[in-house]
This record gives sequence, C-alpha cells and structure tokens, in this order.
Amino acid sequence: MSSELICPECGGVLGSESSEQGHPCTCFTNKSTGNTDFGADGQSSGDTFVEKAVVAAKVCCQCGKDLTGKKRLRDSRGYWCPECHKIDKAAHAPKGVKCADCGRIVNEAGLHDYEGRRICGSCRSELKKLKKEQRRLSPVKTNAYQQQDKRALLGLLAVFAVLLAIIILRQLKLIGH
Repeated sequence: MSSELICPECGGVLGSESSEQGHPCTCFTNKSTGNTDFGADGQSSGDTFVEKAVVAAKVCCQCGKDLTGKKRLRDSRGYWCPECHKIDKAAHAPKGVKCADCGRIVNEAGLHDYEGRRICGSCRSELKKLKKEQRRLSPVKTNAYQQQDKRALLGLLAVFAVLLAIIILRQLKLIGH
C-alpha cells in the first residue's frame, strides 16, 4: 500500500507537486487565478481562511487493502474488506451443536439425551419440571382399586350365598337335625 493520499473529489494526489506521483490535487487552488499560493498564516489574498484537508484513507483494518471507492464494511475498529469480514465472522461464530428443543448453540459436552433427543441442560431441567408438575396434577388411576373392590365384593357375595344356602337347608330340615 502506498503512503500517498488520494483526494476523493478530483482523484489527485494530496500534497503532490510533481508529476511522478500522479497529478496533484486541484481542489484547494484559488479557482479565480489558478494560484495555490497561500500566506504563511494559511490565508489567501482574499482573507478567506483555507485549511488543508486531511483525507483519511479507507483501508481494511485487517489486511491493509485500500478500500476507497470499493465495497466495504465498517464497525468500531474501522473499515473491513468483505473477505476479511467473512473470515472474522467465521472465526467468531459460536462453536457447538444446536439444542433440539430451543435451538441455542451449546457445547457438545453440554447436551443430554432426553427421550431420544439431544437437548441442553436448561431445556432438560425445564422438561423435567413440567413432567413432574403434570404428574402432580394428573388424576389418580383407580383401576387397580376398583378391581380389588370387585373381587372383595364377589368374595363377600359367595360367603353370603353359602350362609343363605345353609339357612335355607336348616329351615327345610335337610341338614343339622
């Protein structure tokens, strides 16, 4: 990269007076006379103060490529060429695996198997809490109790039938004379 600064207005080299560096910048010349002579105090003959422009070069903060007039990106660090931006974005991309439940990128060691899915620890604890709450609020299953009650009732009915048969047979004097 050269140390010459190019004027964005006219395309000339700033501070150049010779033709070996390219044509000099003509933006700060006295347009009426074509004269670039200023006094020692930086004023022209018309008492108009003219400051020399300092043009900041637009270079990539990573590779130093000149980006003036080209596609570029900018952040707090400066200008980026698209290639360096892609490389930096890939280098700072989160590494790991997506959680099957929430989709967050999690380290491989942070995933757990839960009902056939690979999920992160926070999703796993949430699902466990939810499952526990559903069990707490679910109705009590009474099938076993109802079957036991039916068997006990049938047993009592059988005992009652035997006693009733004994009473009837005694009344008819068929047994126990």
